[in-house]
Amino acid sequence: MNMQSLVAAWPDIDGGVAVSFLKQVDRARYPELGQYSREGIYRDIQGEGGLFLACDMAREIQLKPGMRVLDLACGTGETSVFLAKHYGVHVFTVDKLLDEARLLSRAKEDGVGHLVNPKRGDVRSLAFPDGFFDAVFCMNAYFYFGTDDLYLPYLLGFVRDEGRICIASPCYREELSPDTPEEFLIEFPDCLAVHSPGWWRSHFEKTRGVDVLRCGLHPHSREFWEDFVRNQIEVKEPRLMSRAKADSMLGFLRVLNMDMTGFVSHLFLLAEKRHGVRYGASILWYSHP
Repeated sequence: MNMQSLVAAWPDIDGGVAVSFLKQVDRARYPELGQYSREGIYRDIQGEGGLFLACDMAREIQLKPGMRVLDLACGTGETSVFLAKHYGVHVFTVDKLLDEARLLSRAKEDGVGHLVNPKRGDVRSLAFPDGFFDAVFCMNAYFYFGTDDLYLPYLLGFVRDEGRICIASPCYREELSPDTPEEFLIEFPDCLAVHSPGWWRSHFEKTRGVDVLRCGLHPHSREFWEDFVRNQIEVKEPRLMSRAKADSMLGFLRVLNMDMTGFVSHLFLLAEKRHGVRYGASILWYSHP
């Protein structure tokens, strides 16, 4: 059996057989996760990479104890607990669907209730002082709102000079075209906001408010995609998945089967705010505290 026959047989296939075709992330690269089970690495985290990707982002930001970090569009906030626990940073979370009580309970379970500050809210309506954050962390979410030309200037108002912004999310190696294979249009039409690293670099640099320190494809993108699907199968046999979950996994498998050149990938971007950057009233249609 190969990947193509796996796609053809899905979901009527034994999970043990299915995972044999899917790579695992090399855990030796992530000593921070030594105490985590595979299930724990993906626990309540949306999208590919799990805490493997969160580790990579935290390293690039160069987090230090006591720093104030904004976990932007944090989902359930599992990444917030991780950042607080392993790096000793004060994490402020914002997501419009966040269950604040649940996240605070999770943080207390891991002994970091004093470091995690949950806030249910819209990322376009941030209620923090100017220059409050040392860093912004946004995993698998920025493309949902950050393609707006005015969003980064707005966000920078809450970041100190030389503060860092790290985003990582699904991307395409090149921009979509009318003849892009339909199999690559994952979660259409949301994927229309999933751009190439070149697009994102230009999008950040044209604000003249940041220096882009790194912007490209994550070197382990394919591994992240395969390991993500593998974990879903480890958690539940394909035959027992809900129809929606099984269809979603089939979409990923079709990409993995067809994409031999890394067109569907993962963006990794790190930027640093320039000194003295201030923007005028043109962005005040966003909410300010």
